[in-house]
Amino acid sequence: MKQDPGRHNALNIASASALWGAGVLLMLAGAVVPWPIYVPVAGVLLGCVFFAHFILILHECSHDMFLLSSDRKRQKVLNRSIGIVAGGMFFTDYLQHWEKGHLIHHLRPCEPDDPQDRDPKTGADLYRTLALLMVPGSVVLTNPSNQYGFSMKRLLGGLAFWVPLVAVTGFGIGWHVPVTLVFAMHIVSVLNQLKKAQEHGCGLEDEPLAILRSRTYFYPLQRLMSPFNINYHFEHHANFSVPWYLLPRYHRDLKAIMPVDLQPYYFHEEYLLQASGKKVLPPRGLLFPAEATTAK
Repeated sequence: MKQDPGRHNALNIASASALWGAGVLLMLAGAVVPWPIYVPVAGVLLGCVFFAHFILILHECSHDMFLLSSDRKRQKVLNRSIGIVAGGMFFTDYLQHWEKGHLIHHLRPCEPDDPQDRDPKTGADLYRTLALLMVPGSVVLTNPSNQYGFSMKRLLGGLAFWVPLVAVTGFGIGWHVPVTLVFAMHIVSVLNQLKKAQEHGCGLEDEPLAILRSRTYFYPLQRLMSPFNINYHFEHHANFSVPWYLLPRYHRDLKAIMPVDLQPYYFHEEYLLQASGKKVLPPRGLLFPAEATTAK
């Protein structure tokens, strides 16, 4: 609410343009890179581009923050319209899963009615899920929007983007580019599962206080695989009105007021431990000293 709309909008539009510019270059690279190298490497990189599309555009639109306006009603309409188009490109029901569903996720993360992350998986459950997501074609069955039932509009919206893309790249460059695009969608699903595990898994879902059901995590490839600062997730759930580019600053401000003994439980680099389901929760006495004193 306090950001300059012109600067904010220019930054997000430029970021989205650069993101899709990178995607186009990766597709064109199929004309010069041998397919045994191109398919795995470009598949992972395009998966990161598609995943970043969700984080920057759909996620920010769901908070009415991709584009800002001095007119709040106009801002709502702008973000909704962009979200619907950006979601439709990937067979996503933006209104149900993002505009409505993401708000529920923030109010009641990991609870039974949370459509986005009601069951964050870690450990063996996570590894089995990741293996399933690499089975060719599984992305059709695991699309989160499937939970809202079949929608002809959603199907046609996705086909309107993918049919021309597959035709142009397949006939214009080669068969391996459409194959790589499909592989990239599997990478999106994998990155999303890893994101959920890091953000809300490892027992956090059982925390009584909703604001304590998330963690911020740091790892070597975070700029590529957790784009636009989405890894600053404790901060995002503490205040989802903070735009993505200010989350590192907000993180520094939170560290200044959070007790030092609590910080390793919510800000950490133990991403492998978190994924394995073995990162422990803070002792209740550390969270609520008064309760510990009363118990004694």
